Amino acid sequence: MIPMEEKISQRGAKTVGYWSTDGYDFNDSKALRNGKFVGLAIDEDNQSDLTDDRIKAWVAQLKSEFGL
Repeated sequence: MIPMEEKISQRGAKTVGYWSTDGYDFNDSKALRNGKFVGLAIDEDNQSDLTDDRIKAWVAQLKSEFGL
């Protein structure tokens, strides 16, 4: 199965919303591209206290990337 981001890129579209891995403790992820997550990574099991702030920051980032 090809991840959605690969399908988007193969069709010439630009992927937005990459998210830093800073602050996450993980061994591997299929969502990594060039050292960043493709989209927002939420860790409700181990870091649920960070979820609301991460969502707010990611939405602000997306608005900026879309020029809103």
